[in-house]
Amino acid sequence: MAPPPLHVLTEAEKNELLLAQHEMIERMAARISELEALVGRPRKTSSNSHIPPSKDGFGRGKGRPKTLAGRSKTRPLS
Repeated sequence: MAPPPLHVLTEAEKNELLLAQHEMIERMAARISELEALVGRPRKTSSNSHIPPSKDGFGRGKGRPKTLAGRSKTRPLS
């Protein structure tokens, strides 16, 4: 939302706007600091926490892929 043109605001309204902007900048700076602290942490997975493997997400493999190359040729054909 764009503020009204400054030439139509009174001095008190301008001061109120500046204070509101200052408070918003302070909150945003604090949030940025929180997020920057989170970036350095490794993501929790089953290998580095108590989270079960089913909660690891799509990016993680579930063991060896099942292929025909690993099957024995001595198995009877059904």
